[in-house]
This record gives sequence, C-alpha cells and structure tokens, in this order.
Amino acid sequence: MNQPPKEQKLQLIRIDRGISQFNHDYYAALGLPIIASPIYIRHVYVSIARILHPDVYGFSANQKDTATQYLAKLVNPAYNVLIKEQERQAYQAIFKLLAKRLMQKSRNIPIYSAAACELMLAPSDGFYERTVAAIAKLQYQSLQNILEYTAQISELNLVYILYKEGYQYGAPNLPPVLLPVAKNKNYQLGDRQVSEQIVNPINKQADVTVIQTRIEVSDINAISDRLKICEIYISQSHWKTALRELRDILLLDKNNSKCLALLGVVYKNINQPQMAKISLQRSLQINPQEPLALKHIKDFSNPINTNPQINPKQNPATNIKKKNLPPPQKRGWLSNLLGWAAPDDSK
Repeated sequence: MNQPPKEQKLQLIRIDRGISQFNHDYYAALGLPIIASPIYIRHVYVSIARILHPDVYGFSANQKDTATQYLAKLVNPAYNVLIKEQERQAYQAIFKLLAKRLMQKSRNIPIYSAAACELMLAPSDGFYERTVAAIAKLQYQSLQNILEYTAQISELNLVYILYKEGYQYGAPNLPPVLLPVAKNKNYQLGDRQVSEQIVNPINKQADVTVIQTRIEVSDINAISDRLKICEIYISQSHWKTALRELRDILLLDKNNSKCLALLGVVYKNINQPQMAKISLQRSLQINPQEPLALKHIKDFSNPINTNPQINPKQNPATNIKKKNLPPPQKRGWLSNLLGWAAPDDSK
C-alpha cells in the first residue's frame, strides 16, 4: 500500500555572526558591501541566481534541492528588499541605529574572521570593499561554504557600520563592543594567500552557521534585538518591512507575546483590524501584562458586529429606519501610532 510522502519540516537559514545575529544581513547574502549601487545589486543577483538555478547547479537531486533552498530563502529575499529604493534606504538607516545601540550596550560581540579583525584594528573603506569582493568570488562556488563566507562578509559589514558611526576598537573613551575570538589558518583567497582565523569555540558548538529546523532556533537575545529593530521600522511607518520581519520572528518563537503585540500594531495600521485583534488577543493569552497589547486592545473592546442578528422582541427600535443610519466611522490610526512611537522618558 502506497503511503503519502512525509512532509519536510520548514527550514530556516540562520547565521550567528556579524549583523546576521541581530537582523537579516541582505548585503552579506548577496556578497555585497553596504555601499553597493542598485545596478550592481541587480548584476550580482542575476549572477548568483544563474549559479543556484536547479537546472544548472549540481548533479544529484539533493544538491539541486539545497541550491534551491539557498536561492529561495537567502538570495531572493535579500534582492527583493535591496532592489527597492524606499526599502533599501530604510534598511540602511537601521544599520546606523543598530551600530549606535550596540555601542551603548557595551557588548563583547565575538569576531571570528581575520579580515574583520584586520578591518577592526585598521578601518579603511578601500580594504573593506576589496575584501568583501574577494570573499564574494568564493561565496557561491560550493554549497558547503556558502554560510561560512556569508558569515565572514556579515562580520565585515558589522565592523564597517560601527566604524562609520565612530567606533574605534580599544579606544579608552569607548565601551567594548567587539571581541576577537579565533586562531590562524592559511588558505587561498582569490589570487592571494592569506592567514584566516577560524572559530575557537568557547563552550559553544564549532559550527555556528548552519541550516536549522524551526524547533532548533531558540536564541532569545537575538530575537530581542530583532524586535527592537522592528520597533524602529514601525516608528518610521515601514509597515511591509516590519510585517515581514515579525512574521519571520514568529517562525522562530511562536509564543513571543511582544512580537504578537507588535504584529497587532502593524495590522492595525494597514487596516486589517480583524488580524490586529487576533494578534493582540494571542499576545495577552501568553502574557496578560504585555503593555503594548493592553494599550491597543482597548480599540477593539467594542467591535462592530458586521453580521448582527436583530431580535425585534429584545429591542424593536433597532428595526426602525435601518437604511437611513449613517455608515460606521473608521477610527484613525495615526493618533494611536504617534502615541505608541513617542519616546518613553521612563526608560
């Protein structure tokens, strides 16, 4: 008796290094420096898409499937954001805010790449661009190395955005942000021999760049940082970007009450009140004290019944001149948004 094929678990590509540990690094996914132009972004995307296309890449079915996953879940989402002017500008603005937030937190973020360490010690625009370009040439030559090279570029991008915001490694007047954690390894990078640094694990698994199932993803600190970035998207009214990011976070942590509350705010502001109400209610079911959900659920405490069952015996007046009643007025979302996005002086 034939049995139906087993459904494969949804897999998420997760990179725990560089910018990628806080948010999607779309530039690293395409092997690009953050200053890349739209024309060059499209050129690089087309080149990568040709490499990973299932009709071109690999010989076995498993190779074709893996290449397709990288194209669909790493490359295409990056291109769809970076090729749009408004989304790209908003995305670049997030980098500045991320750098400032990290400098305020005084976090020792591990840096495993020798190139990123070199950029950290001697910041240079030219070195940054040349090194990203050299690594990008190798990035999609082998399926086994895609995540490692993407992580190296993401570390370069992280060091670069910090450098552009005034961070100097080891400066006495600045808090510690980056922490070199590595050991040397020689290998060929393009046409030159370099000494790269590989992971020196400290109570961690050595392979920190892997494709993981939904169940395996549980980095609470990274999710918290991504939620803060989503708050910035919302405060700038970038609803589509915030919606996409929050949905991704829910795949990682479906019971995150703050994520659900933020999702309710987004739905509310894109005129999807029913979805907003559902998200806010789910948030309060998980955490009855979630402040953002408590604030916005009040707008749905007396919802309009779109399909009322009129009982003349209970209230005969509801049957009188029904056609002359004015249409219900939609509640404006702007005042609520401004109230939510206003800075909290108590923090």
